[in-house]
Amino acid sequence: MAELLAMYGDAEPVPSRQAEDPRSRRMDPRWQELAERQQRGELLEATVIEVNRGGAVVDVGLPGFVPLSQLTSVGAIQRQPEGGPSTGVPEALRALRGRTLSLQVIEVDPGRNRLILSEKAALQEVRRRRKATAARELAVGDVLEGTVTHTTGFGLFVDVGIADGLVHRSEITWNKAVNPMAVHAVGDEVRVLVTGVDPERRRISLSIKQLSEDPWARVAADHRVGTDVDAVITRLMPFGAFARIADGLEGLIHISELADHRVTEPADVVAVGDATRVRVVGVDHERRRLSLSIRQAERT
Repeated sequence: MAELLAMYGDAEPVPSRQAEDPRSRRMDPRWQELAERQQRGELLEATVIEVNRGGAVVDVGLPGFVPLSQLTSVGAIQRQPEGGPSTGVPEALRALRGRTLSLQVIEVDPGRNRLILSEKAALQEVRRRRKATAARELAVGDVLEGTVTHTTGFGLFVDVGIADGLVHRSEITWNKAVNPMAVHAVGDEVRVLVTGVDPERRRISLSIKQLSEDPWARVAADHRVGTDVDAVITRLMPFGAFARIADGLEGLIHISELADHRVTEPADVVAVGDATRVRVVGVDHERRRLSLSIRQAERT
């Protein structure tokens, strides 16, 4: 263990045992077994027996090392720059002593007495296996309950029990006036529809919005051309303003339709959040676009 701690630095002095002949390590069947487990990508459980600022030492029949970069149980820890002042072992690392971790072997070198394991790789393997199972068992059209586990710029990852899948940002809400990434947070319970399963790439595509009615389904009945409705200004653009007339349904008020007089800047006559009356002057079902007018609504 002293050799492992010293190899990665930041270690407290530990009484060393009598040095072993590297050739004896090569002959030790435990090294061969671990090398075979690495090749098979097996997961193994190991107890943390020591820690330092560089990571954790675990017992897998032989002492192995899990570098800080390969630990997921401790979260993000700022590594101390080389040559910087010693601040001791972080509490999050000290708390690992005695804990059992799920790990994967990533390097076996008996000649250098070097055995490296990874909790991160084990977690990725578990997810890969879960997705492979899910790809076989899930079908497009399945409705599932899940929990948001991660948010990114392109969507939400949702754990549906058997695996996690992606809700693309375009599948979160029908409402274009709302930032889709602001609708849900990590930990939220959501209901999702399976919209795609790719067994080869082990990808599961999900949708939240498709479990609610598409607002365009009622446009023909509720928002025919010539209909006047209440609206709220949601966005200003150089060429006009967008207004929401129902949840998930907004249309464009062209700059020429904002007022009876000539308008140079939309901000001169409307602001985001303004409530106003508009007339539906155009419906493009193919492109899902509504054209609205304040000017024509105000004439009546």
